[in-house]
Amino acid sequence: MNQLLRLCIAIPLLLGLFQLPAQPSRKIKLTPVSLGFDLPDTYKQRTFIKGLSGFVHKIDQLAGTMVLIDGNKTTVLTRFVRQDRPPIVTTSTSDVIYSAKIDSRFKMNGSYSIASTKVEKDNVYEIILTDVGYAFLPEDYIPYLEICRAATNVAPETRQKTYYIRSAKLTTVYTRAFQKVAGNSDVSGVVFSVGGEVFSSSDQFKLDYVVSVDLVSLEKLLSLHNCNDLLNNEEIARRERAERARMEALRAEEEKKAREQELASAKAQVEDLKKTLSDNIIRTTEMQQRLHEAQMKEHAALEQLNTAIRQASDLAAYAELARQNAEAREEVILTFKNKEGKVLEIKSLDELSEDKLRALGFDVEVLKR
Repeated sequence: MNQLLRLCIAIPLLLGLFQLPAQPSRKIKLTPVSLGFDLPDTYKQRTFIKGLSGFVHKIDQLAGTMVLIDGNKTTVLTRFVRQDRPPIVTTSTSDVIYSAKIDSRFKMNGSYSIASTKVEKDNVYEIILTDVGYAFLPEDYIPYLEICRAATNVAPETRQKTYYIRSAKLTTVYTRAFQKVAGNSDVSGVVFSVGGEVFSSSDQFKLDYVVSVDLVSLEKLLSLHNCNDLLNNEEIARRERAERARMEALRAEEEKKAREQELASAKAQVEDLKKTLSDNIIRTTEMQQRLHEAQMKEHAALEQLNTAIRQASDLAAYAELARQNAEAREEVILTFKNKEGKVLEIKSLDELSEDKLRALGFDVEVLKR
Protein backbone atom coordinates (compact mmCIF):
# COMPACT_ATOMS: atom_id res chain seq x y z
CA MET A 1 0.00 0.00 0.00
CA ASN A 2 2.79 2.38 0.91
CA GLN A 3 4.74 1.41 -2.18
CA LEU A 4 1.71 2.06 -4.40
CA LEU A 5 1.25 5.47 -2.82
CA ARG A 6 4.86 6.38 -3.40
CA LEU A 7 4.57 5.24 -7.04
CA CYS A 8 1.50 7.39 -7.61
CA ILE A 9 3.38 10.40 -6.29
CA ALA A 10 6.58 9.69 -8.26
CA ILE A 11 4.95 9.24 -11.67
CA PRO A 12 3.66 12.83 -12.00
CA LEU A 13 7.04 14.10 -10.81
CA LEU A 14 8.82 12.08 -13.48
CA LEU A 15 6.42 13.22 -16.15
CA GLY A 16 7.12 16.80 -15.10
CA LEU A 17 10.82 16.28 -15.56
CA PHE A 18 10.35 15.30 -19.20
CA GLN A 19 7.72 17.96 -20.07
CA LEU A 20 8.77 20.47 -22.86
CA PRO A 21 9.27 24.08 -21.69
CA ALA A 22 6.47 26.58 -22.57
CA GLN A 23 7.10 29.39 -25.15
CA PRO A 24 7.66 32.77 -23.34
CA SER A 25 5.29 35.58 -24.35
CA ARG A 26 6.88 38.58 -26.25
CA LYS A 27 6.19 41.77 -24.39
CA ILE A 28 7.53 45.31 -24.96
CA LYS A 29 7.78 47.52 -21.95
CA LEU A 30 6.90 51.14 -22.87
CA THR A 31 7.77 54.07 -20.72
CA PRO A 32 4.57 56.03 -20.14
CA VAL A 33 4.56 59.69 -21.15
CA SER A 34 2.72 62.59 -19.61
CA LEU A 35 0.33 64.72 -21.59
CA GLY A 36 0.38 68.47 -21.73
CA PHE A 37 -2.88 70.24 -21.09
CA ASP A 38 -2.11 73.92 -21.56
CA LEU A 39 0.25 76.37 -23.26
CA PRO A 40 2.59 78.73 -21.39
CA ASP A 41 0.92 81.93 -20.27
CA THR A 42 3.53 84.04 -22.09
CA TYR A 43 2.38 82.40 -25.32
CA LYS A 44 -1.35 82.53 -24.61
CA GLN A 45 -1.14 86.24 -23.85
CA ARG A 46 -0.02 87.01 -27.38
CA THR A 47 -2.45 88.48 -29.90
CA PHE A 48 -3.31 86.07 -32.68
CA ILE A 49 -5.20 87.38 -35.73
CA LYS A 50 -6.26 84.95 -38.42
CA GLY A 51 -6.59 87.60 -41.08
CA LEU A 52 -2.82 88.15 -41.10
CA SER A 53 -1.81 84.64 -42.09
CA GLY A 54 -0.84 85.93 -45.53
CA PHE A 55 2.19 87.61 -43.96
CA VAL A 56 3.81 84.43 -42.62
CA HIS A 57 6.71 84.73 -45.07
CA LYS A 58 7.08 88.53 -44.85
CA ILE A 59 6.50 89.61 -41.27
CA ASP A 60 8.80 92.58 -41.87
CA GLN A 61 6.01 93.96 -44.07
CA LEU A 62 3.53 93.41 -41.24
CA ALA A 63 5.30 95.64 -38.71
CA GLY A 64 4.06 99.20 -39.15
CA THR A 65 0.75 98.16 -40.71
CA MET A 66 -2.52 99.81 -39.67
CA VAL A 67 -5.43 97.36 -39.43
CA LEU A 68 -9.15 97.67 -38.80
CA ILE A 69 -10.53 94.96 -36.51
CA ASP A 70 -14.30 94.66 -36.56
CA GLY A 71 -15.36 91.57 -34.61
CA ASN A 72 -13.75 88.56 -36.30
CA LYS A 73 -12.97 90.50 -39.47
CA THR A 74 -9.56 92.06 -39.93
CA THR A 75 -8.83 94.55 -42.74
CA VAL A 76 -5.38 95.82 -43.62
CA LEU A 77 -5.65 99.59 -44.19
CA THR A 78 -2.20 101.02 -44.90
CA ARG A 79 1.35 101.03 -43.60
CA PHE A 80 3.32 103.74 -41.79
CA VAL A 81 7.08 103.14 -41.80
CA ARG A 82 9.93 105.58 -42.25
CA GLN A 83 11.81 104.89 -45.45
CA ASP A 84 15.17 105.43 -43.78
CA ARG A 85 14.34 103.20 -40.80
CA PRO A 86 12.72 99.88 -41.76
CA PRO A 87 11.68 97.37 -39.06
CA ILE A 88 14.41 95.49 -37.21
CA VAL A 89 14.16 91.79 -38.11
CA THR A 90 15.71 88.88 -36.20
CA THR A 91 15.54 85.16 -36.92
CA SER A 92 16.08 82.07 -34.80
CA THR A 93 15.60 78.31 -35.00
CA SER A 94 16.15 77.37 -31.37
CA ASP A 95 13.49 79.31 -29.42
CA VAL A 96 11.26 76.34 -28.59
CA ILE A 97 8.20 77.60 -26.71
CA TYR A 98 6.31 74.36 -26.15
CA SER A 99 6.98 70.68 -26.82
CA ALA A 100 4.55 68.03 -25.56
CA LYS A 101 2.00 65.37 -26.43
CA ILE A 102 -1.64 66.40 -26.15
CA ASP A 103 -5.04 64.78 -26.48
CA SER A 104 -8.60 66.04 -26.89
CA ARG A 105 -8.57 67.40 -23.34
CA PHE A 106 -5.96 70.01 -24.30
CA LYS A 107 -7.30 73.45 -23.31
CA MET A 108 -6.38 75.20 -26.59
CA ASN A 109 -7.45 72.28 -28.77
CA GLY A 110 -8.38 73.54 -32.26
CA SER A 111 -7.42 77.16 -31.58
CA TYR A 112 -5.52 79.35 -34.06
CA SER A 113 -2.62 79.62 -31.61
CA ILE A 114 -1.68 76.03 -32.52
CA ALA A 115 -2.55 76.43 -36.23
CA SER A 116 -6.13 75.16 -35.61
CA THR A 117 -4.83 71.66 -34.85
CA LYS A 118 -7.80 69.54 -33.74
CA VAL A 119 -7.15 66.42 -31.66
CA GLU A 120 -9.93 63.87 -31.94
CA LYS A 121 -10.87 61.35 -29.26
CA ASP A 122 -8.64 58.24 -29.06
CA ASN A 123 -5.81 60.25 -30.72
CA VAL A 124 -2.74 61.86 -29.28
CA TYR A 125 -0.77 64.64 -31.04
CA GLU A 126 2.84 65.54 -30.59
CA ILE A 127 3.22 69.32 -30.93
CA ILE A 128 6.30 71.58 -31.03
CA LEU A 129 6.04 75.39 -31.09
CA THR A 130 9.12 77.44 -32.04
CA ASP A 131 9.56 81.18 -32.63
CA VAL A 132 11.54 81.62 -35.86
CA GLY A 133 11.14 85.31 -36.74
CA TYR A 134 10.56 88.68 -35.10
CA ALA A 135 10.03 92.13 -36.66
CA PHE A 136 9.99 95.19 -34.41
CA LEU A 137 9.70 98.98 -34.73
CA PRO A 138 11.50 100.96 -31.99
CA GLU A 139 9.82 104.09 -30.70
CA ASP A 140 11.85 106.51 -32.80
CA TYR A 141 11.13 104.44 -35.93
CA ILE A 142 7.40 105.20 -35.81
CA PRO A 143 6.36 108.12 -38.09
CA TYR A 144 3.93 109.81 -35.69
CA LEU A 145 3.56 112.90 -37.84
CA GLU A 146 2.30 110.92 -40.83
CA ILE A 147 -0.06 108.97 -38.59
CA CYS A 148 -1.43 112.19 -37.04
CA ARG A 149 -1.92 113.71 -40.47
CA ALA A 150 -3.72 110.57 -41.75
CA ALA A 151 -5.93 110.33 -38.64
CA THR A 152 -7.18 113.92 -38.96
CA ASN A 153 -10.32 112.98 -40.91
CA VAL A 154 -10.92 109.54 -39.34
CA ALA A 155 -14.25 109.20 -37.52
CA PRO A 156 -14.03 108.50 -33.75
CA GLU A 157 -15.90 105.16 -34.06
CA THR A 158 -13.42 104.04 -36.70
CA ARG A 159 -10.47 105.12 -34.57
CA GLN A 160 -11.65 102.81 -31.80
CA LYS A 161 -11.39 99.83 -34.15
CA THR A 162 -8.09 100.81 -35.74
CA TYR A 163 -4.81 99.40 -34.51
CA TYR A 164 -1.14 99.83 -35.34
CA ILE A 165 1.08 96.74 -35.47
CA ARG A 166 4.21 97.59 -33.53
CA SER A 167 5.82 94.15 -33.85
CA ALA A 168 5.11 90.70 -35.29
CA LYS A 169 6.31 87.19 -34.46
CA LEU A 170 6.35 84.12 -36.67
CA THR A 171 5.95 80.73 -34.95
CA THR A 172 6.25 77.29 -36.51
CA VAL A 173 3.83 74.58 -35.40
CA TYR A 174 5.05 71.02 -35.96
CA THR A 175 2.38 68.34 -35.31
CA ARG A 176 2.21 64.56 -35.67
CA ALA A 177 -0.84 62.38 -35.01
CA PHE A 178 -0.71 59.12 -33.00
CA GLN A 179 -3.51 56.52 -33.08
CA LYS A 180 -4.53 54.22 -30.26
CA VAL A 181 -3.39 50.64 -30.82
CA ALA A 182 -6.09 47.94 -30.42
CA GLY A 183 -5.40 44.90 -28.24
CA ASN A 184 -3.49 42.52 -30.53
CA SER A 185 -2.77 44.90 -33.45
CA ASP A 186 0.72 45.17 -34.85
CA VAL A 187 2.51 48.41 -34.16
CA SER A 188 5.21 50.23 -36.08
CA GLY A 189 6.97 53.58 -36.12
CA VAL A 190 7.08 55.65 -32.95
CA VAL A 191 5.28 53.99 -30.03
CA PHE A 192 4.56 55.14 -26.49
CA SER A 193 1.95 54.57 -23.79
CA VAL A 194 -0.36 56.96 -22.05
CA GLY A 195 -2.48 55.88 -19.08
CA GLY A 196 -1.94 52.21 -19.88
CA GLU A 197 -2.92 52.58 -23.54
CA VAL A 198 -0.54 52.31 -26.48
CA PHE A 199 -0.28 54.88 -29.27
CA SER A 200 1.79 54.66 -32.44
CA SER A 201 2.47 56.68 -35.60
CA SER A 202 4.43 56.32 -38.84
CA ASP A 203 3.61 59.86 -40.00
CA GLN A 204 6.07 62.67 -40.56
CA PHE A 205 5.67 66.00 -38.82
CA LYS A 206 3.26 68.45 -40.43
CA LEU A 207 4.42 72.09 -40.56
CA ASP A 208 2.17 75.12 -40.09
CA TYR A 209 2.80 78.78 -39.32
CA VAL A 210 1.20 81.12 -36.81
CA VAL A 211 1.52 84.91 -36.70
CA SER A 212 1.16 86.88 -33.47
CA VAL A 213 1.34 90.66 -33.20
CA ASP A 214 1.79 93.47 -30.72
CA LEU A 215 -1.12 95.87 -31.30
CA VAL A 216 -1.37 99.50 -30.24
CA SER A 217 -4.75 101.16 -30.62
CA LEU A 218 -4.83 104.25 -32.78
CA GLU A 219 -6.34 106.23 -29.90
CA LYS A 220 -3.47 105.27 -27.60
CA LEU A 221 -0.92 105.88 -30.33
CA LEU A 222 -2.26 109.39 -30.90
CA SER A 223 -2.38 110.06 -27.15
CA LEU A 224 1.34 109.40 -26.89
CA HIS A 225 2.00 112.58 -28.88
CA ASN A 226 0.14 115.85 -29.20
CA CYS A 227 -0.91 115.78 -32.83
CA ASN A 228 -1.73 119.50 -32.81
CA ASP A 229 1.81 120.31 -31.72
CA LEU A 230 3.22 117.90 -34.22
CA LEU A 231 1.15 119.35 -37.06
CA ASN A 232 1.88 122.94 -36.00
CA ASN A 233 5.57 122.20 -35.74
CA GLU A 234 5.39 120.51 -39.09
CA GLU A 235 3.62 123.54 -40.55
CA ILE A 236 6.35 125.80 -39.16
CA ALA A 237 9.01 123.44 -40.41
CA ARG A 238 7.24 123.27 -43.77
CA ARG A 239 7.21 127.07 -44.04
CA GLU A 240 10.84 127.21 -43.03
CA ARG A 241 11.64 124.63 -45.66
CA ALA A 242 9.64 126.65 -48.19
CA GLU A 243 11.53 129.82 -47.26
CA ARG A 244 14.85 128.00 -47.48
CA ALA A 245 13.80 126.62 -50.82
CA ARG A 246 12.83 130.14 -52.00
CA MET A 247 16.18 131.58 -50.91
CA GLU A 248 18.02 128.69 -52.50
CA ALA A 249 16.03 129.31 -55.69
CA LEU A 250 17.02 133.01 -55.63
CA ARG A 251 20.65 132.12 -55.08
CA ALA A 252 20.38 129.60 -57.86
CA GLU A 253 18.88 132.26 -60.15
CA GLU A 254 21.70 134.68 -59.31
CA GLU A 255 24.19 131.95 -59.87
CA LYS A 256 22.55 131.17 -63.20
CA LYS A 257 22.77 134.83 -64.28
CA ALA A 258 26.42 134.98 -63.24
CA ARG A 259 27.09 131.84 -65.21
CA GLU A 260 25.20 133.29 -68.19
CA GLN A 261 27.38 136.43 -68.06
CA GLU A 262 30.48 134.30 -67.85
CA LEU A 263 29.21 132.27 -70.79
CA ALA A 264 28.52 135.43 -72.82
CA SER A 265 32.00 136.75 -72.00
CA ALA A 266 33.54 133.44 -72.91
CA LYS A 267 31.58 133.38 -76.17
CA ALA A 268 32.77 136.92 -77.02
CA GLN A 269 36.32 135.94 -76.26
CA VAL A 270 35.92 132.87 -78.44
CA GLU A 271 34.59 135.01 -81.29
CA ASP A 272 37.53 137.43 -80.92
CA LEU A 273 39.95 134.57 -80.92
CA LYS A 274 38.23 133.09 -83.95
CA LYS A 275 38.54 136.44 -85.80
CA THR A 276 42.16 136.82 -84.73
CA LEU A 277 42.83 133.29 -85.79
CA SER A 278 41.13 133.91 -89.12
CA ASP A 279 43.23 137.05 -89.69
CA ASN A 280 46.31 135.17 -88.63
CA ILE A 281 45.41 132.40 -91.01
CA ILE A 282 45.16 134.93 -93.85
CA ARG A 283 48.44 136.52 -92.83
CA THR A 284 49.94 133.14 -92.39
CA THR A 285 48.85 132.20 -95.90
CA GLU A 286 50.42 135.36 -97.27
CA MET A 287 53.55 134.78 -95.25
CA GLN A 288 53.64 131.22 -96.46
CA GLN A 289 53.39 132.52 -100.04
CA ARG A 290 56.20 135.01 -99.38
CA LEU A 291 58.22 132.32 -97.71
CA HIS A 292 57.72 130.12 -100.71
CA GLU A 293 58.83 132.91 -103.06
CA ALA A 294 61.83 133.66 -100.83
CA GLN A 295 62.69 130.00 -100.80
CA MET A 296 62.46 129.92 -104.60
CA LYS A 297 64.74 132.98 -104.78
CA GLU A 298 67.07 131.38 -102.32
CA HIS A 299 67.11 128.24 -104.44
CA ALA A 300 67.80 130.26 -107.60
CA ALA A 301 70.51 132.28 -105.83
CA LEU A 302 72.03 129.06 -104.57
CA GLU A 303 72.08 127.66 -108.06
CA GLN A 304 73.61 130.93 -109.36
CA LEU A 305 76.16 130.83 -106.55
CA ASN A 306 77.04 127.29 -107.41
CA THR A 307 77.36 128.29 -111.04
CA ALA A 308 79.53 131.30 -110.08
CA ILE A 309 81.60 129.06 -107.82
CA ARG A 310 82.10 126.65 -110.68
CA GLN A 311 82.89 129.52 -113.04
CA ALA A 312 85.29 131.09 -110.55
CA SER A 313 86.93 127.76 -110.07
CA ASP A 314 87.22 127.31 -113.80
CA LEU A 315 88.54 130.87 -114.26
CA ALA A 316 90.98 130.43 -111.40
CA ALA A 317 92.22 127.26 -113.01
CA TYR A 318 92.44 129.04 -116.35
CA ALA A 319 94.22 132.01 -114.75
CA GLU A 320 96.63 129.67 -113.07
CA LEU A 321 97.23 128.00 -116.36
CA ALA A 322 97.68 131.36 -118.05
CA ARG A 323 100.08 132.43 -115.28
CA GLN A 324 102.02 129.27 -115.75
CA ASN A 325 102.06 129.85 -119.51
CA ALA A 326 103.11 133.47 -118.97
CA GLU A 327 105.93 132.45 -116.75
CA ALA A 328 106.96 129.89 -119.32
CA ARG A 329 106.90 132.61 -122.02
CA GLU A 330 109.08 134.96 -120.02
CA GLU A 331 111.94 132.53 -120.61
CA VAL A 332 112.02 133.71 -124.24
CA ILE A 333 113.58 137.09 -124.85
CA LEU A 334 112.79 138.83 -128.15
CA THR A 335 115.15 141.54 -129.24
CA PHE A 336 114.10 143.93 -131.92
CA LYS A 337 116.73 146.15 -133.70
CA ASN A 338 115.75 148.85 -136.07
CA LYS A 339 117.79 150.24 -138.98
CA GLU A 340 119.55 152.80 -136.79
CA GLY A 341 120.76 149.92 -134.65
CA LYS A 342 118.54 150.69 -131.69
CA VAL A 343 117.61 147.57 -129.67
CA LEU A 344 113.99 146.99 -128.27
CA GLU A 345 113.24 144.03 -125.98
CA ILE A 346 109.70 142.60 -126.10
CA LYS A 347 108.48 139.85 -123.78
CA SER A 348 105.05 139.28 -125.33
CA LEU A 349 104.27 138.82 -128.97
CA ASP A 350 100.48 138.81 -128.42
CA GLU A 351 100.06 142.27 -129.96
CA LEU A 352 103.17 142.47 -132.24
CA SER A 353 103.99 139.49 -134.30
CA GLU A 354 107.25 139.08 -136.16
CA ASP A 355 105.54 139.77 -139.44
CA LYS A 356 104.07 142.99 -138.11
CA LEU A 357 107.42 144.02 -136.76
CA ARG A 358 109.22 143.31 -140.01
CA ALA A 359 106.50 145.14 -141.82
CA LEU A 360 107.39 148.11 -139.64
CA GLY A 361 110.96 147.89 -140.73
CA PHE A 362 112.37 146.09 -137.74
CA ASP A 363 114.89 143.37 -138.00
CA VAL A 364 113.98 140.58 -135.64
CA GLU A 365 116.52 138.50 -133.83
CA VAL A 366 115.64 135.83 -131.43
CA LEU A 367 118.16 135.51 -128.73
CA LYS A 368 118.01 132.77 -126.22
CA ARG A 369 119.34 133.15 -122.74
